[in-house]
Amino acid sequence: MYNLEWGEVTPEATNIITNECLYIYNHTLKTEVDVDRTIRFVVGRLRFYDVQLPRSAKHRVKIDARGQEIPPSTVNLLKDRIFQLYNHPKLLSVDIIL
Repeated sequence: MYNLEWGEVTPEATNIITNECLYIYNHTLKTEVDVDRTIRFVVGRLRFYDVQLPRSAKHRVKIDARGQEIPPSTVNLLKDRIFQLYNHPKLLSVDIIL
C-alpha cells in the first residue's frame, strides 16, 4: 500500500540544525473517502521520507483545510490515524490549518 515511487523528497522547508522538515498538504476533506485518502497519502509520504532523509528526521505536517467545513471529529481522526499508522510518532507533529 505504501510502496510508491515519488522521486526526490521535496519538503517546503528544512532546518538542518534541528533535523526537521516541514510539509504542507492541501487536500479536499469533504467525505470519508477524501479523509481516508489523505491519511494514506500522508503516511505513505512519511514512510518514503524516512528512506530518503537523514536518520531520525523530525516531520512537521500541516494539512491546509482552509475554506472547508471540517468538524472537530474529522480533525481528530486525521491526526489520530496518522500518528497510529506512522512508524515513528515521536518524530512527528501534525496540524490542521482551518
